[in-house]
Amino acid sequence: MREGRLAFDVYKKIKEGILSLAYPPGATLQERQIAERFGVSRTPVREAIQCLAQEGWLVISARRYIQVRDASTLNLRKLFDARRLLADDVVDLLFSERMHAAVSKRMRTAVAAMSDARENLFAFITVDQAFHSIAFEVLENEYLQKFWQSVSEDMIWFGMLAMDEHRYESVLQEHDEIVRAMEQGRKDAVKAAVMAHLDSTEAILFGKMYDDGSCGNISPQALSFRRGLKKGVVVRTCE
Repeated sequence: MREGRLAFDVYKKIKEGILSLAYPPGATLQERQIAERFGVSRTPVREAIQCLAQEGWLVISARRYIQVRDASTLNLRKLFDARRLLADDVVDLLFSERMHAAVSKRMRTAVAAMSDARENLFAFITVDQAFHSIAFEVLENEYLQKFWQSVSEDMIWFGMLAMDEHRYESVLQEHDEIVRAMEQGRKDAVKAAVMAHLDSTEAILFGKMYDDGSCGNISPQALSFRRGLKKGVVVRTCE
């Protein structure tokens, strides 16, 4: 029982490291180093790594190399397609159930929390996703919530890759436009603002990942802002 709890704790810590880019795309992990860092034996580390590999966050090669997954442009495209479908239907449901006013109040509070979190990139992106989670929570539809949870962590991860210190104000403005349209009861304007926000984030990510159409560069901006990487370092990723 204790080993199981330890494995879950290690799992959460490694996943947070992946989502926060402490372990960036393509990074190699070693069981021994992780065990020493968290003060546990290698058994719970191995269990945590297997679980993360099953979820697709880690890739274990035939030679037992453990790497954080690459930021595939194909996965990016699929993720944003799914995200747009979810957003469109959820907005329709909110207005049909007359819940948009209650949602707008909670979203306004979340935007203020995002503004306060600008000194911490991971905290900012985490609150960003909490902002988008509000609509799913208010509807109290467990099936929609499962769909949202299945994409939420990926959105945090890609959101981290999309961000740099120059994008904070743009993101806050995009969220403010969503809230203002919600407060005014303009459903089509809410949809347009959400789609514009998603389009902007996706375009930035593709700009950072692509160079020649088949193999892309993830710009070091997002990584260096969090981890202080040297100028000129580029993480390569291929589909």
